[in-house]
Amino acid sequence: MNCAVVGLGIGMAHVAGYRKATEARLVAVADPWTPRREKIGGTFSQGSMAVLHPLIAESDYQRPWSDWGVRAYTDIREVAEDGDIELVSLCTPDFLHEEHALLLLKAGKHLILEKPVALSLEGAERIRDAAEAAGRRVAVAYEFRRNPGSLALKAVIESGELGDIRAFNLYHFRTPFRRDKWKNWIQSEAGSGGLIVEETSHWFDLARYLTGKEFATVQTVGTADIHPDFDYEDVAFCQGRFTDGTAWQISHALSGFDFSFNIQVHGTRGTAWLGLKEDAYSSLDAGASTHWGVLSHAPLNAGSRDAVVQIFDSEAGEPESIRDNVVALVECFHQDKPFPTTLDDGIQALRVALAARESYRSGELVRLER
Repeated sequence: MNCAVVGLGIGMAHVAGYRKATEARLVAVADPWTPRREKIGGTFSQGSMAVLHPLIAESDYQRPWSDWGVRAYTDIREVAEDGDIELVSLCTPDFLHEEHALLLLKAGKHLILEKPVALSLEGAERIRDAAEAAGRRVAVAYEFRRNPGSLALKAVIESGELGDIRAFNLYHFRTPFRRDKWKNWIQSEAGSGGLIVEETSHWFDLARYLTGKEFATVQTVGTADIHPDFDYEDVAFCQGRFTDGTAWQISHALSGFDFSFNIQVHGTRGTAWLGLKEDAYSSLDAGASTHWGVLSHAPLNAGSRDAVVQIFDSEAGEPESIRDNVVALVECFHQDKPFPTTLDDGIQALRVALAARESYRSGELVRLER
């Protein structure tokens, strides 16, 4: 398939994905920032998206896109009008997702849509309607469904080893969003939807995927008093119940200095714990571990030495997960296979995120529509 990437921030991981996929040919990129169009390295030289650097060879940073046989466009409309392009990764700022998705779908392109799919349910549903009208397919880039740690945890849950799942907990501790975005779009709720919509929507989707359960209620508390240059919550603690009564809790903090991602799944027969890092080194264990992820699980009443332990390397890091998810999605498009994450999955995650944000604002428990 002839593919394009619009938005060369997180989109650089999509670029790496298309370069790796045997069934894809990257033919175009688009971005309004001149440095990103002039050279493959784009704004990498300024430190932007440093976590993605290992995905692109440093020797390519100063080369023009034409060296890779890739056209570099200024405007997304040029991508829409390019009849050679079949599949587009839409990695533009969140507030532009709806407008850009509708443009590309009407132009007959298939989409890999970055999260959140839109900033309103109405906007997300308009994307769905446009895809149906155009006969095009839309996949959502929730790469944690393809993370090796997540897949291994999913397998443990589905094996029945943990019994019936009665509680789910996820906590994400990370540094603030990058302040070098185009026109600082991510620092405003109008641009990004805020922490709960922009980022925590990832975890609402992952909870649905891992447990196979749907959200029934949500109540959120948090604070917006830490980073004055962001006009939304810095820390959010969300909790509630799934429709079968199972308890869940998802917490997210943008006030950290490192990266820690942990999931606990508690069942009637056993418990599983998954921890992921962003790099081999972490200050949170004084650099004692060199792995990027670990999954441990054991029966009830077991001790630490009774647990089954699985270790993951850089393939469990977010950059490689994004790249490899694109590779998997290309195969789904090319072979007309089901996606790991559908547009409907993206809409459901957005629905929960908007309810969680409503609860944060009102201080009240919110019941989700069935």
